[in-house]
Amino acid sequence: MTTQDGRRQATFVLAALAVVCAVLVFLLLRPFIRPVLFAVVLAVAFEPLYERLLRLLRSSALAALAATLVIVVLVLAPLGLIAVNVIEEAGVVYQAAARYTSQQGGWAAWLAATVERPVQWVAQKTGMPAPDVKAALLDQAHALVKVLGGWGAQLLSGITLSIANALLALFILFFLFLEGPKIREGLSEWSPLPPEKTAVLLGAIRDSIVANFHGMAAVAIVQGALTSLGFLFTGLGAPVFWGVAAALCSLIPVVGTAIVWLPAALFLLLQGAWGKALFLALWGAVVVGMSDNVVRPWVLSGRTGMNGLLVFFALMGGMQVFGAIGIFAGPVIMSTAMAVFRMLREELAPRAATASSSAPEPR
Repeated sequence: MTTQDGRRQATFVLAALAVVCAVLVFLLLRPFIRPVLFAVVLAVAFEPLYERLLRLLRSSALAALAATLVIVVLVLAPLGLIAVNVIEEAGVVYQAAARYTSQQGGWAAWLAATVERPVQWVAQKTGMPAPDVKAALLDQAHALVKVLGGWGAQLLSGITLSIANALLALFILFFLFLEGPKIREGLSEWSPLPPEKTAVLLGAIRDSIVANFHGMAAVAIVQGALTSLGFLFTGLGAPVFWGVAAALCSLIPVVGTAIVWLPAALFLLLQGAWGKALFLALWGAVVVGMSDNVVRPWVLSGRTGMNGLLVFFALMGGMQVFGAIGIFAGPVIMSTAMAVFRMLREELAPRAATASSSAPEPR
């Protein structure tokens, strides 16, 4: 065996081992993909803050710790305060509902009196006996309670997992701040692309993450303002406070602003204000909830260079594949792919021009 053949064999074995190691490392890191992605998003978005703290403190460890604590104060602390206020307001609503229903003879008597008018109306319109209509409504109510119970269990499990992932993301974030320059140097060294193209690719990823962060802020502002309007239209108190609460709760995956407007709609329903309750529920589900699908693509399309259709597919596809973090991952993947294809086209264009110029001219 020649020396060259031995080197080729060693290279092949090392490449095979590298593939096996990469697969094993992926299996190890797979449970932590979401908190890692979340930490990367925060690290990129708050990199200017870390750099300012680094110039001020002149210690990378202290600057990383300070930046992480600032993010905790800016993001998690307000969410915690809002959650405490929402729980307190829910307790007040429950006590008010309990007092109101006790005046009517208890929950059972209140429920019977509440459904009596709709039962009579349905019985008149359909010709069915009122007891049959009431029995059918009760069956549907029991089925709805079971469904809501299942949703509640899933929601509680999701919130618990989200809290655990958030804590892990903060731990990862500290080390991303601390080792950020070394990570960038390592990416440049291991990248098979020229340094300038690697810089362009990393810049496209950074710009996409920052654009997503701006989109998240824009959605929070719009949904908070719309929630305030909903509270103002229905005559509920403290519309500005609950608008701020909704803006912060819009950062929570899955549930979002429903934490604010859904209990308020239930409160109006228990007060007998059916029209206002229905209006607030529709306003929250349709106007406030759907505003995310309008504002976020509009912000992203203006900052990432993608048209609205690509942004829509990136957001929806990202959420389908990665869950809530896919709101960030989808546009980043799409922007990265566009940057790669653009660089590939620039790389192939001179070759195509050279090939066409060197081709013999037809006689």
